[in-house]
Order: sequence, then structure tokens, then C-alpha cells
Amino acid sequence: MSFTPVSPGARKRVKVIGALVGVLVVLVIAGVVALKVVNSSRTPEAEVRKYLDLLASGQASAATAMVDPGVSNDQRSFLTDDVMASATSLLVVEDVVADKNDSSDTRMVTATMQVNGERFTHSFVVTADKATMGVLDNWKIKDSLAVPVTVDGDGIGQFSVGGTKASIDKASFFMEGRSFLFYPGAYNFTPVVPNEYVDSTPVPVSVLDDARTAGGDGASDVTFKATYNDKLEAAALEAAQALVESCGTYPGNQGDDCSSLIQGDSVTAISIKEKPTSLDSYSFDPTSFSGSVTYTVTTEGTLFAGTRDVGLTVKVDARFDDDGMMMMTADGKPDFRVSFAF
Repeated sequence: MSFTPVSPGARKRVKVIGALVGVLVVLVIAGVVALKVVNSSRTPEAEVRKYLDLLASGQASAATAMVDPGVSNDQRSFLTDDVMASATSLLVVEDVVADKNDSSDTRMVTATMQVNGERFTHSFVVTADKATMGVLDNWKIKDSLAVPVTVDGDGIGQFSVGGTKASIDKASFFMEGRSFLFYPGAYNFTPVVPNEYVDSTPVPVSVLDDARTAGGDGASDVTFKATYNDKLEAAALEAAQALVESCGTYPGNQGDDCSSLIQGDSVTAISIKEKPTSLDSYSFDPTSFSGSVTYTVTTEGTLFAGTRDVGLTVKVDARFDDDGMMMMTADGKPDFRVSFAF
């Protein structure tokens, strides 16, 4: 058998092809290795950590864009960068761990975090998303870390956090308070006072996986209660003295709001002997006041005709509407019910 010698040109072509094949193999191997390296950073844990890092740095808008809370826009008013910037403490991420089911398209990723020194955990559901260019892994977090906080108010109709205000109108007569979403952090919830007679006292709230209020144990996470200041007592005293003076003249004492003890056709003269210069709260109600008044009354034509002192108690009660808000007059003063008692 004879062999045809391979020409130098053919040998050269074989060497070139072999070299190209070798280069392609190296490139394929390098590409596979590079893809694995890239995808190693595109894991369920990495996706959750990216989301939590946004919250830890106060980037509420970016976090919302990454994981939609699934609520209407009017329920997102506190999911903003400005609100998070007002927090006294934000999220601190301690650990992020995925389950061991590596081959599943649905993974559970558990994060250990803390806010204001309080530790908590949350398990995220993360699902495989469509791969980029068919090769780069993508994952999508299914549940937001936005936490509902229920706010109620007694004599307070609005509150603010970080400059954002909201009304505490009830969803229905049977429900207490209204729910608002917040990202984890420690915030000051500040009541918006309805008038100059109410003081404002912020309520510190730590939002973790739930809302934790200092000293709070009511049905709502935050319950504001109006604290009435000395201006209310001063206004009540002014209203009391106005009625006392109106009934302390003749025939002003015949008015419907005056006591029957100083009324009647037999009364011919009346004067104020002593009127209240201060009031006391009664029935443990900070919006109800009472004081003492003494009239000197002269009567004629009766068995007990003559001049005598009549001691009465004047009572002043603030009026409230159906929502528990103190009613005001047109000139911005409390709308009081003023009456006499024995």
C-alpha cells in the first residue's frame, strides 16, 4: 500500500483548524465559567439582600419599584424617601439564607434583621423569572416588606410622619382606626392638633414585621388621645362668666338658660355676690368644668319675700361631633354647653 504524501499547505491548514478548535474550546469553557460566576451573584439570596439594602439605606421609592406592595396609590403615602429619612432608626440586615432546594423555581429566603435594637425575621417567597438572553438567571420577590400600621384617634383627626399627613377617618363604624403601610424603621407619629386648645404629643413607633408602640396595648397600633391645655379651661371660664353675668341682671335672669331659683315674677332685683374666678374639672372629664356662683335675689309678694343669697353651680361642657371632635363656634372658640345646677 502506498501513501500520498501530505503537502505542506495541507499540513498548515490542519494546524490552523486545530488551533481554532482549541481556541473555541477554551472560549466555550471560559464562557461557561464566566456564566457560572455571573449567575452565582444572581441568586434568590442576592435578590433579597439587594431589596433589604435599599430599605436599610432609606431608598423607599427604589424598594417599591423593585417589589410592588400590591396596594392602591392612596395607601402608599408613607412609602417614600422623605418619610424614611425622618426615621430615628432604619433596618439593619444581619443575615440572609435561602432554603436548600436549589433546583426549585420557588425558593424561601429567610432574612434576620433588626430595627432600633429589636431583632426579627421574615421569610420571603422568591420565584424564578425569565432569564436574560436565555442564560442569565433572574429572580423575583413576591412579598413586600411594607407593614400595615393601624392608627386611631380620640379627638384627633389627622397625624403626620416625616411631613406627610393623613386623615384618621374610619373605614366603617364597626372598625377601629385606619391602616397605613410603612417600611421597617422607628418613626415618630405626630398628631395634627385641630385647634389651639389641644397639645401635640408624638408617639414613637417601631415598625418591624408588625408595629410596636411604646406602652401601647389597645386594639389599634397607635391611638392618639387629645390632650387639652389650659386654654380650654380659660375659654370655659369665659363662657361661664358670660352666662353668670347675663343671668345676674334684671330682667336677664328670666332667660331660658338661667336657673329657676333666680327666675319668676316675684323676683324684683338680682345681683352677683360672687362669681367664679376659676373652674374645676368634674367626672374625670378634662373637657367638663364647674364653678360656684352666688346671687343676691330680692323677691316680693310671696310668703318668703325679702332678700337672700342663692348659691348655684355653673357647669361648662365642651360639645363633640359624631366623630369625637370638639365642636367650634364660627369665631374659632369651643362650642360649650353652659348650664346651672343646684
